[in-house]
Formats: sequence, structure tokens, C-alpha cells
Amino acid sequence: MKFAVQLYSLRDMAQREGAEAVLRAVAEAGYDGVEFAGFYGKTPVQMKELLEKYRLAPVSAHIGAAAVEDNLPYIDALGIGYVCIPWAGPETFASGQAYGAFIKETERAKALLEARGVVLGYHNHAHEYENGADFLGKLTGDAKIGAELDIFWATVAGKDAVQEMRRLSDRLVLVHIKEAAAVAPAERPQPVVGEGAIDMKGVFSEMKRQQIPWAILEVEQYPCSEREYLRRSLENMKRLSE
Repeated sequence: MKFAVQLYSLRDMAQREGAEAVLRAVAEAGYDGVEFAGFYGKTPVQMKELLEKYRLAPVSAHIGAAAVEDNLPYIDALGIGYVCIPWAGPETFASGQAYGAFIKETERAKALLEARGVVLGYHNHAHEYENGADFLGKLTGDAKIGAELDIFWATVAGKDAVQEMRRLSDRLVLVHIKEAAAVAPAERPQPVVGEGAIDMKGVFSEMKRQQIPWAILEVEQYPCSEREYLRRSLENMKRLSE
């Protein structure tokens, strides 16, 4: 199993120190790759050079379905293997017309990516599960795309992370490793991975069972400095995945 960082996690560092400092920090912490959330205004060639400089694999990218075509130069040049739709708002699932339009948009993006051997997935939040719904399962089934399960948001929605991984096993392609506080997790910083409320040992055991190749760290609120969080979380993830 390899380990990557969703670069949205380091958006504040990027504003303070720039894109190269972010990639350097990820590499120095010992990660194998990154998941993009934008390309920092760099050209595909510039970003490829930075990835090669810091020996980081371009695992995946969060790109909306409608934006996939515009981002093909990055996907092609960097050799990104997965593209995950980062968000579809509650209004998308509330209206049959809106949902139908979204499915068509997603299918078009999938065709563009499949021609390149790139896997399309969807990254959940909590609203896909509201009021007993299962829009993550419905969307990935209807559009025949992969699931990038965010175990934090599944936990916030009241789901057991490991059970949800098993339920989605026929379409699970990546996992967002995001820890949760025991109380009011949506409102509090995420603990260092392995030091919170989620059964991370069970999560990594299930990832190994399903042969999920990449664990992708994501953080929205830090309990410590970014660099310390990256280092300590990777140490714990490696231990948990043994």
C-alpha cells in the first residue's frame, strides 16, 4: 500500500509558501504521491517537473465532471490515474431533472477518461446519506463509476467506516483517510490518524483485503502544525497497515 496527500489539506500552506513548498513538505514527510485539488496556476509541464523533482506520483485529482475536458492537458501530461468528482450538492440529488443532467455530465466525463485508461470516481461528504438516503451508492451505481470513500464524512453521517467500505466493495477504488474526533467531529479539528474515534486498524485491514492501492490523507482542520501532522499520521498509517 502507498500513501498520498490530498493537496486541499495544504491550501493554507500553499497561500503562505507556494506550491513547491507544499510538494517539498509532502515529500519530506515520506509520502509516495499526491491527489490534486487544482494545479496552483502551473502549466502541465511545470507541474510535471515539480513532481519529478520531489519524486511524487500524481495519483489522482479532484475535478468536477463538467471540468474534466478542460483539464485533460494536466491529466495527460502528468499521467493521473484517477479523477474523482469532489462534490455534488444536495440540490443535485433532490431533483430528478438535476440528477439526470448530472448523470449525463458524469457519463461524458467517464468516456473521455476511459479512453485514456483513467478511472472516474466520486468523493462523498455527509449529505449523500441524509434522511436515510444512499446517494453515494445510487450515483456510483447509476453512472457506473468508482467510489472514493471519505471515511470521516461517512462517520459524521453515522456510518461505520469499515462496514461502508465492505458495502461498496464492488466499486471502491480509493479511500480518503481522515480521522474524526469522538465528539462533534464535524466541528472540531481532525486528530492525528490513529488517535481519533475511527477504527483505523479495521479500515487499513479492509483496504488490504480489497487491495486498494492508495491511502489518501486529507485534513480540513489541524490540531497541530501541518508538517507535524503529515509526519505523525504517516508513521501511524504505516504501523496500522502492517
